[in-house]
Order: sequence, then structure tokens, then C-alpha cells
Amino acid sequence: MPPQGSRRRRQEDGDGDGGADGVDRLSDLPEELRLQIIGRLDSAHEAARTSVLSRRWRGLWTGLLELTFRGVGIGTGSVEAALAQLTDHKLDLLDVRIEEPVTPGRVSSLLRAAARLGPKVLSIGDDYDPEKLSRPVMSGTFYLPCLERTTSLKISILEMSLAPPPAGEFAALTSLSIKDCSSVDIGALLPLCPCLRFLVLHKCLEYGPAIVHSPLLEELVLRGNVLNCVDIEAPMLKKVDVELYVMDELSVSFFAPMVKQFEWCIVYESVDVVFCQLWRLNSVCELRVEGRPPCVQIQLDTHPSTFQGWDFAEAIAQLRFPNFSVLELDILTDGHVFGPMVLHLLRIWPVIQTLRISMEGNDRNMVNIACPKDCPCKQPNGWRSESVALTNLEAVEIVGLEGKDHEVDFLKLVLQCAPVLKRMTVRLVDGASRRKILRIYKKYPNVECAVYRRLERRRAKSSTSSPGLKAKRSHSCRSL
Repeated sequence: MPPQGSRRRRQEDGDGDGGADGVDRLSDLPEELRLQIIGRLDSAHEAARTSVLSRRWRGLWTGLLELTFRGVGIGTGSVEAALAQLTDHKLDLLDVRIEEPVTPGRVSSLLRAAARLGPKVLSIGDDYDPEKLSRPVMSGTFYLPCLERTTSLKISILEMSLAPPPAGEFAALTSLSIKDCSSVDIGALLPLCPCLRFLVLHKCLEYGPAIVHSPLLEELVLRGNVLNCVDIEAPMLKKVDVELYVMDELSVSFFAPMVKQFEWCIVYESVDVVFCQLWRLNSVCELRVEGRPPCVQIQLDTHPSTFQGWDFAEAIAQLRFPNFSVLELDILTDGHVFGPMVLHLLRIWPVIQTLRISMEGNDRNMVNIACPKDCPCKQPNGWRSESVALTNLEAVEIVGLEGKDHEVDFLKLVLQCAPVLKRMTVRLVDGASRRKILRIYKKYPNVECAVYRRLERRRAKSSTSSPGLKAKRSHSCRSL
């Protein structure tokens, strides 16, 4: 055991007291292990605080290859000052989380400080809830420097515009994600990224065009943007996830011959698309996944206004792949007769093989209100006796029926007009009678039919059947 004087001198020298024997075993560890220890703190601030332990820990954090700064605020440039201490190596990762609104100049300053260290992975973004702030979010433009070594870049800054560098190239960049910025000139930025493979643009192209021309791009996510123009030219693109909102007009150009997974959703939030005099189109989503039948999902409700912004055919023309075999309808009927409208859609797409209808979102108080006798939802008058060529229809699934006469008439007409129908599944709301539906099913013994209530486990059926669809109404292709 070392003498007390020796132990006291070690403490005064700042070498610490490692244990009962006075040996600082942590400080004696190789530098590589000590770097691993402070790297697991996942905070540059906490890693820097280890400098007080002893001389061997002092400034050790500057040797880390991955740095995360949390709680960055509007105050002095503490992050920039910290990064200025790194002089002899480049970073593998730099993650900066901003906890309160900062000026565009501060964001530009952080990006310049990051650029000097050439991180392979750079992420900078807001880490606060704007609804809980005591001060407003700041607007303006911040400037993105050229990051020649960076392979992955994520930027998420509320209410600010992103300005690309006037010159240079992101030569190594393969992944780019921009979220929540008020605007970005993506048409000017992408030519500076010749090796880009993955691109996310989320709520950053407000009221503008989305021009995505990228020769090597393989995956594109374009969601939450209000757009008037979409221009995509990506010969190597394999996966597409697009959700866009339409204000008054929309032009689309799409060239991606290698695409294998495709989700394309157009939300008509601020423009009316009315057809059959009553029904309003809320959204149209197109789904194509390798190994599954192509699908189109449509959300509809009733629209009391006589104003019409878009023609229905004009809206349907925005579909990128007009040939599909599955049609899914999410309908808010508000007590109206839906049969003539659905038949109208089936005439437009007679090649449909699977029809799924969900009315789970209907207000039970509304559906019990009878519409007028001359309501346009019942037109044409003789729709119940019409002949509709459903020569390809093989499966029908309907959720949310109440067993009303017009609903039963629709089921009867589909059974009559679909010669190759194999399966029909109906799920009723709780308390609805299934007597009439079962009576119709008996006339079609070659069709696998089932009818049951929403919460029933034991199904009353003519034969076994697969479960019906389960719907959740939202502006998304995954709503059904």
C-alpha cells in the first residue's frame, strides 16, 4: 500500500484516486478503450466533462470520431467553439440537435463549422415542439456549404429556406433527407449530388414544383408537400413513396422504368373533385409492390356544394399506372345510397378482380337520417336492374353495412353481374340484421359467401371465408 503522502501527491497532480489502493486504473487504460468509454455517453458535452478526471482524460473527447450535441440554443456559438478544437482528424458522424428557435445565421454558422470537419454522416435539426415555445419560430434562409466528404446528410429546420451552395459538388453524398424547411430549390441542389441513391423530401416544397432529375437515384420519398408540378426523371429508381397535396392545378411527368415498389397518393384537400352530382373525391392512392396485385385506393364523401374544381376524369388521369386489379373504396356515405356511385366506378374500370369497400368511418347518427326521395345519390332511378359487365370480378369484401334495402340490392346486383365471382365477405355493424343477405347467398351456392357482425367471433356463413378488410380513414395509401 503506497504511503499517504504519495497518495496525496497523486491527487494534487490531478491523476485521480482509482480505488482503495490509490491506483487510477481507468486512466491507465489504453487510449482506444478510454475513447470507447466516453463515446458510449452519446453526448459531446458529457464526453468533454470527463476532462476533469485527470490529465490523461483532459481533451480526450477531441479524439472521438462520432459527436452528438444536444440542447443547442440561441446563445453563444458553443458548438462552433467546441468543433474548432478538433484540428487533426475528420469525423465519421456529427449530430446537432437544436432545442429552441435559432436564427438562420446560426444554422449557417453550424453548417460551416461542420463542413470543416468533413463528417461522413451529418445530421442537424430541431428537437423541440413548436406549439410549446414561448417565442415564435424564426424564418429566413440558411446556406448549405459544400460537403465533399459527406455520404449521408439530414436537415430538419422549421420555417427556414435552404439555399444550395453556388458552386462545388457533394461528390460522396448517397443519402439526402430534408424535412420541415419552408422551401428548397431541389432542382438546383440535385445536380450537385451526382452519386445520390436515397432522397427524402418532407414538407419542404411548399406551393412549388418538385423537380427530381437524378441518374443514380434508387429510392424517393416525397411526402407532405403542396405542389403544382411533379417532374421525376430517374432511370435507376426502384422504390417510390409520394404523397402530395393539390391546391388548384397539377402537372405530372414521371419517368422511372426500373420501379418495383410504387406508392403514389394525391390528396385533394383544397380542390373539389365532384362526380355523380354528389360524391367528392378526397384522395386517390396507387400501390404497386412486387409480388402483389396492383391496387388503387380511393377516399370519398358527400359534397353538398355545387362548385366543381376538377373533373373526375382529370383527377383519375393522374394515375401513373392505369392498369390495376384491386379497387379499395373508403366511403363516408352520411346516409346516402352508394350503389349507383360504386357501379359508376366499376364501369370505368371493368377489369377489376377484387373490390373492397369500407364504411367504418360513418357517423351512426348520420347514416340513420334518410336522404330526400329525389336525392342524386339514387340516380339513375333504375340502377337496381342495370346490367354491369363485371366479367373479371373474383372477390368482394365490404365492411360497415347495416343491412338496409339499398345495400342488399347492391349485393344482389354484384352477384348477378359477376359470372366468375368466387368470394363475397360482408361485415355488418353491431346490431344489424343479416337475414336478407343470407337469403340472397343461398341463391349462389358456387360463391363462397360470409356475413358477420363486427365484434362477432363466430361467423354465420354459407361457407368459410377470409377476414374482411379493416379500415382506418386517413390521407394515406395505407388507409384500408
